Amino acid sequence: MIDRVRGPLLEKTAGRAVVEVGGLGLSLQTPLTTFLALPAPPSEVTLLARLIVREESWDLYGFLTRLERESFDVLTSVTRVGPKLALTVISALAPEELGRVLLDQDLGRLSAIKGIGLKTAERLLVELKDKAHRLVALSGSSGGPGQSGGQGAISSRDEAALALANLGYTRAESEKAVRSALAALGADAQLPDVLREALKILSL
Repeated sequence: MIDRVRGPLLEKTAGRAVVEVGGLGLSLQTPLTTFLALPAPPSEVTLLARLIVREESWDLYGFLTRLERESFDVLTSVTRVGPKLALTVISALAPEELGRVLLDQDLGRLSAIKGIGLKTAERLLVELKDKAHRLVALSGSSGGPGQSGGQGAISSRDEAALALANLGYTRAESEKAVRSALAALGADAQLPDVLREALKILSL
């Protein structure tokens, strides 16, 4: 079992981080929350990990905080919710918010996430009702490996649109949402703020 990886961050994109470990570049799939908090390469990082082994592939997933990984574990325990969909939920709904949404049985908020749908949202609320309190309690602590990051000012609309496209939105949807977010927040808005605002717009 791979619990965590540590080393220079070689590359990062929305949904993926490559970390050098023992001379190898390990590719980890990540939620948007992790991407937003990662420092610029080649900074050294520590990512908590989950390895999922299937017949056709071995997939490694990376998280900046224990709360993100716990949310991933909780979501993938639900029937017909795989790793990709779990990352989508964490990316659209910060783990701190996820516990509250489950606790409040907020069907509308959950079903508005791209790729979820009403039936899957209902299944999540039913199967995870008893685990909501744990996620809410975990969100009260830092839960991370002492990592800090930051993106700096957004360099282009394309960077934000690409991040949204990696979550499953079309290029047109992504660009429109980013334009609206920048109009609301101002041209100097930070990338994390732009993406969060764009996700809210896309959920309307």
